[in-house]
Amino acid sequence: MYKKPPDEDRTSEYPEITYPAQRRKHPVATRKQPSKAFHADEHPEIPRVRRASLQHAKQPIPPTPERGFIQDINDHEDGSIQIIGKSDKEKGSTNQHSPSSTASSSRQLHRAKSPVHSRYLQSHNTLLTRLQQLGQNRTFMICCVIALVFVISAQIFVSFNHNHSDVTLNLRGNSQTKQLPPANQIPAGTHKLVIIPQDTDHPAPPVLATSAYLLDANTGNTLYAYNPFMRLPMLSTTKLMTASLAVESGNLDQQITITDAMSHDINQLSADSALFGIKKGETYTLRDLLYGLLFVSGNDAAIAIADTLGGNQQTFVAEMNQKARQLGMIDTHFVNPHGLLDPGQYSSAHDLALLGQYSMSLPVLHKISGQNSYHIPAGGNHPERFLINENQFLWWYPGVDGGKTGYDGERDFIQVMSVTRNNHHLIGVVMHTNNWWTDMRDLMNWGFDSFTWISPRDVDLNQHPIPYDSLWNYFARDTQNVTIPTAGNGRYYVYTGFNISGPIMTYFDKNGGLSKFGFPTKMPIASGSSISSQQFEHATIQCNLTTGLCQSI
Repeated sequence: MYKKPPDEDRTSEYPEITYPAQRRKHPVATRKQPSKAFHADEHPEIPRVRRASLQHAKQPIPPTPERGFIQDINDHEDGSIQIIGKSDKEKGSTNQHSPSSTASSSRQLHRAKSPVHSRYLQSHNTLLTRLQQLGQNRTFMICCVIALVFVISAQIFVSFNHNHSDVTLNLRGNSQTKQLPPANQIPAGTHKLVIIPQDTDHPAPPVLATSAYLLDANTGNTLYAYNPFMRLPMLSTTKLMTASLAVESGNLDQQITITDAMSHDINQLSADSALFGIKKGETYTLRDLLYGLLFVSGNDAAIAIADTLGGNQQTFVAEMNQKARQLGMIDTHFVNPHGLLDPGQYSSAHDLALLGQYSMSLPVLHKISGQNSYHIPAGGNHPERFLINENQFLWWYPGVDGGKTGYDGERDFIQVMSVTRNNHHLIGVVMHTNNWWTDMRDLMNWGFDSFTWISPRDVDLNQHPIPYDSLWNYFARDTQNVTIPTAGNGRYYVYTGFNISGPIMTYFDKNGGLSKFGFPTKMPIASGSSISSQQFEHATIQCNLTTGLCQSI
C-alpha cells in the first residue's frame, strides 16, 4: 500500500496529483506476499528505521592530500579536455636539525677525546694514504668512472619506469592493473583524465550532485567528469563490490545456512538498517542472497555473503580492498561489505564508474541487477518470498540494464547506473544529489546524444507505477520547463538540453519567455566579435554585445 507523500516533498508550485485507487496497485501486488516486508536504504519509506547507512553518525572523511584538488582544464585542438587533479597542499622539505641529531653530535664530540678515537684516526690516515696511491693508477680510475656511469644510468632507467607506471591511470577497469599504493599515499600526478565528449552539439549538462562521472564502457573513454576524485561516502553502492566477489566465487547454487556467528554479526547492525530478512537456521542459495543484496539492499545479506566467502567480515573486506586496487580505484577504501556510514569508508565518482564497469562485465551480475522482480520459493526453513528491484531508474528510463543506488536518509542520493542502447554501453555515476532522476537522465541523454523527452512523472501516471513513487510526490516536479542554474547566472533547459545566459537570457525573460520563444534549440552562435544569436523553437534572438541591444528575428 502506498503511503501519503511527505509534506516536505510538496511545493506550492505543483498541484497535487490524484490517482485512481486501482492505478496505485503494483503489478505484482496480487501475488502472495511474505508476512514481513523489508525495505531498502535507498528509500526512506515506512518504517523509517529500516533505512541503511545510518549505523554511525555522519563524520567527516579523514583529510588527505587528494581532497580539494584543483582542476586545470586545457582545451586541445581536437576538442578534448584534459583535467589534471592537483593537491591543494604542495609538499615541501626543510633541512632542520632535530633534537636527536643534536644529541648524536654531542656524543661524537665526547668520543673524539678518548684513546679509542685516537686509534681510529690513525687507521683513517692509513686508509687515506692507500686511496691516494690508487688514485694515481690510471687503469683503476677509468674502471671506477665506467662503473659509476653504469650505476647512475641504471637508477635513472628504473626511476623513469616506476614514475611512468604510477602516473598512468587505467580507466578501463582492467583487472590486471598493477598493485597501487595505499589511498593515503597516492603519487602526485595520478589524478589525470582526458575527457572526450560524446556529444558536441549540446553543452555538457550541469548537475545538482556533489560529483558525477560518465564512462563509455565500450571504449573506456571518459565522457563527463565533475569533481571526479572527491572522496565521499558511497553508501550501498558498496554492494556492487560485495556482489562482484560473490559472483567470482563461481557457485551461485551454494547452500548457505545462517549460523550463530552470522546472526550475531547481523544483530550488531543498527535499528535503522535495511534488511533482506534472514534468520538463524534458515538456508538460502548464494543466488538468493545476491537478489536480497541488490534488490532490497539487504545489509544482512551482505554480512552472510562476507562471512561465508571470507570466513569473516575482516578477511572479506580485505579482499574487497585488494580488488579495488586491481581495478585502479585509488580513491576508495572499504571497511564493511554493506556500505553503512563509517569515516574510513569512501569512494569517488571516478572509482564507482570503474566498479560499475567491472561489475556489469560479469554477465550473471549484470543480469541480476537488471531484473525487475525475483521469486524465492518456500524451503530451507524460510517462507516464500517475492522481491521487487527498488532501483527506480530501472523502471522508466530506456535502456537501463543494471546498477545500484544508495541513500543515507538525508537527501544524499547516489547512483551507479548501466544503460545500453544500440550496443552502446554507458556507466553513469552521481554522488550526493537531491534530484536523482534529473541528474542521471541529463548525463545519459548527453552521452547518447538523445534528448527525446521522457519523464518518470509521465511513465508513472500513464504507463505503470514506479516503486515508491509516493516518496517523491509522484515526480510532480519533473515538468518540461525544469531548469538547472549554470555558471555565469545562466539557465539549462532539461527538456532540450541547451542553456541560455547573458543578454540573450535577459531579453528572453523580459519579452515573453517560453510562451513566446519556446525552448532553446541551438547553442549560441557568435558572428564577429560583437554579435551573438541563439535559435529557439519559435524565433531567434540576436544581441549586440557592444551596445547591449537585442532583437527577435
